[in-house]
Amino acid sequence: MALIDAATLAEKLAEPRALTAVGASLVAAPAPGSTTAWLAWWSGADDELAEVVAQARDWGAARLVAGGPPGNYVESGVDAGDAARVAALRAAGFATTGEHLDLRVCTEVAPVTVAGVSVARCAENLDAVAAAFGAGWAWEAARARGHGGLFAAHADEGAWLGFGAHSGNLAHRGTFGPIGVLPAARGRGVGAALATAVFADLRARGFAEATVPWVAEATAAFYAGLVTIAARTRRLTMALRLSTGS
Repeated sequence: MALIDAATLAEKLAEPRALTAVGASLVAAPAPGSTTAWLAWWSGADDELAEVVAQARDWGAARLVAGGPPGNYVESGVDAGDAARVAALRAAGFATTGEHLDLRVCTEVAPVTVAGVSVARCAENLDAVAAAFGAGWAWEAARARGHGGLFAAHADEGAWLGFGAHSGNLAHRGTFGPIGVLPAARGRGVGAALATAVFADLRARGFAEATVPWVAEATAAFYAGLVTIAARTRRLTMALRLSTGS
């Protein structure tokens, strides 16, 4: 049975959106307006997987996704290199619905500056994050703010352009993100300025390396242009359709 370390477990059982323990496994109820429950961590015990499925059905979920949930994840998805775990989930009826990368990167970085834009640590703008990027990122931004890891980009005239964060999830491991730039501000280097500020702050806190989760293959080049990528882990999104719901 695979167990979660104590620091991760304490974080995942805390608000906002605390996970629910089912034995040594963790599950998240559907967010308001959603019918998706999340198998945030599976210990590997078959009986616990059955209990998690039953709990998801009790919540009225239409599907159960392994990995996640966005905003409070233990793992961003199932490690594609863990053949035994992938096979066990497939045997239980889970199907692969997508994939992405987790990057392990060196935090040594050259700062990026953008004319007319300032990037600084901030303690606000969570309403702007929620409005532009959704509740999951706002939850992460709130936790990042609590660790002093929330940054914002503003135009010189004061307009909010976007945010970057670290320690919103798995703070003790050195975890980057999320990062978001308003559509109208993209293509100017604002994202690079935010990302390099976040990486530099992680390095200042003693993290020589950091994890960048939930990265699309096409987006990996963005990070490769800023930092050295030490490792790439391919993650699978795997989902089980439940009898409840559509």
